[in-house]
Amino acid sequence: MADPDRVEAAAREWWTRTASRDGSPPAPDTDFFAAGCTSLQAVMVTAGISEDLDEEIPVRLLLQNSRYGAFLDALRTFLATADADAPTGRPPW
Repeated sequence: MADPDRVEAAAREWWTRTASRDGSPPAPDTDFFAAGCTSLQAVMVTAGISEDLDEEIPVRLLLQNSRYGAFLDALRTFLATADADAPTGRPPW
């Protein structure tokens, strides 16, 4: 599992880079799509986080959790969850 501080730093960096007009970090209730972002940008964010954490983060995680706080919680849960039946040791999200 990735270090929780590293997880938050990567999520904040990519979310801010993509969804913040003024470069300020997101509030927990900031909605990715209400900020004007698209599904293509969601792919970019999850790919960037995946690269930073050296973990494969599914884009569906952001699509289903479009508010920053919910996404961060889901990301932490995803990284902490193991499933013996999943080939990567993670649930098939």
